[in-house]
Amino acid sequence: MADETEEKFLTLPNVLTLLRLGLVPVFVVMSLRRQALGALVVFALAALTDFLDGLAARIFRLRTRIGTLLDPMADKLLLSTAFILLTLKRLSTPYAIPSWLTAAVIGRDLLIVIGAYIVFRLRGTRNFPPSLSGKISTVCQALTVFCVLIANYIPASASLSSALPALYVITLASTALSGAHYVILGIRMVFFAKDELRQPTYSGR
Repeated sequence: MADETEEKFLTLPNVLTLLRLGLVPVFVVMSLRRQALGALVVFALAALTDFLDGLAARIFRLRTRIGTLLDPMADKLLLSTAFILLTLKRLSTPYAIPSWLTAAVIGRDLLIVIGAYIVFRLRGTRNFPPSLSGKISTVCQALTVFCVLIANYIPASASLSSALPALYVITLASTALSGAHYVILGIRMVFFAKDELRQPTYSGR
C-alpha cells in the first residue's frame, strides 16, 4: 500500500504544491500592477498551501518522490520571485528589500543547486534531506517578504517598518548559516559520508 501511495501524483500535498506554483504568476501580476493588498493576499495563500501540504504529507503519509522535488522548487520559485520584485523600488513602495539581501538569498539557492549537481555527478546520490538551518532561513525569508508586503499596504505601521532593518540582518544571517551548512554537508557527502549513499533517494517531503 505504501508503494502505491508513493507512486501517485495527484495526492493532496502535490495538488497544494501545484496550487502554490500556480500562485507565483498571480503574485507577479499583482506586484507589477502595484496592487499591494492583492500581492499580500496571494503570498499569504501560497504560504498557507506550503504549511498545509507539509501537514497533509505527515498526517496522511502521502509522501511521493515527485513531491520531494516539487515542494522545495515551489518554495524557492515563490521566494526568489518575491525577493526580486520587492527589491525593485518602482514596484515596492515605500519599502523595498535591500539588494544585498536579495543577492544573498538567490546566491545561496544557486550554490545549493550547483552543489547538489556536483554531489550527484560525483557520488550519484539524490538524497538531500532538508536541514534545520535551511528551514529556519526559509521561515525568515518568508517572514521578510510578508512584513514588507504588510508595511507597503499599511505605510502607517511605524512599529513594523522600524523592525525591518533588524529582520533583514536576521534573514541574512540565517541564509548565510544555512548556505555554509549545506556546503559542509556537500563536502561530507563527497569525501567522507559513504553511508549516506545507502539511504533512500528521498527523505521527508
